[in-house]
Amino acid sequence: MRVIKVTENEMDQRLDRFLTKYLNNTTKTNIFKLIRKKRIKVNGKRAEEKYFLKLDDEIQIHLHDNAIEELMKPLVQYSAEDVELDVVYEDDDILIVNKPVGLLTHPDSNEYKNTLSSKVQVYLKHLSTRTFKPASIQRLDKNTSGLVIFGKTYSALKEYNALMRDRKIGKFYMAVVSGKPKDQGQVKGYLVKDEATNKVKISSKSSDESKFVHTKYKVLSSNGTYSLLEVELLTGRTHQIRGSLAYAGFPIVGDVKYGGEKLKGQNQLLHAYKVVIGENVYEKRSDAINTFVKQHNLD
Repeated sequence: MRVIKVTENEMDQRLDRFLTKYLNNTTKTNIFKLIRKKRIKVNGKRAEEKYFLKLDDEIQIHLHDNAIEELMKPLVQYSAEDVELDVVYEDDDILIVNKPVGLLTHPDSNEYKNTLSSKVQVYLKHLSTRTFKPASIQRLDKNTSGLVIFGKTYSALKEYNALMRDRKIGKFYMAVVSGKPKDQGQVKGYLVKDEATNKVKISSKSSDESKFVHTKYKVLSSNGTYSLLEVELLTGRTHQIRGSLAYAGFPIVGDVKYGGEKLKGQNQLLHAYKVVIGENVYEKRSDAINTFVKQHNLD
């Protein structure tokens, strides 16, 4: 028999969802069968699959250790190529890091190990368990740099995901665009993503496939040819800022996919530079944007 004591990182989860992560080498059907046959109990008693775990609950798995191990995949040991992180802020609940250009936030089909998430999991490996790993609250495109928030505990992830969902976390970007918009403005529209091209299109009309987007911006400085904008993201959709500014007629410099001017050796000049959580403001500017601003007399 194996006894698992529920900690703060496991509490408030449904029993079946916890078990699908812990016994991750078997099916949900088999897990339900083990619960029904009383091979899995909570505090010595039969529990329903939908039971929500409480702090200090004890989950008993009434199987031989070898049988339990067969139901579990070995833990993945991350070996990120370079674990160095640009940490902007850290406390017991969250970690805020500055993601560089060219690094994925999360693994995809082409890159699994060398991502921001894998680096953070190495950095916070003392907090990882079989059923919990620190995870990001939001994500940035590969070629967008800037601040990404990670929840360090299960309770923090729930809290900050709820804040993000309720739009109680302010998300501000800096972008260099071609042309000169009016001093301030906003883009409201409906976004549709083309999965084949990984590109979005924004229109004024909604459809069954579209999602509403709302983006605000203000001009910080301009030389007439280029303008430095502060952009506030009020909804969080794929390529929302890139698509919205292009739709408004001011594509981001370096963002060729959305009509931006191609500059030698220059990625898209978009950086998530500030997050606001309650009265707390966390900020880090982009060296690439700062350099471009100085070179083109935008400061």
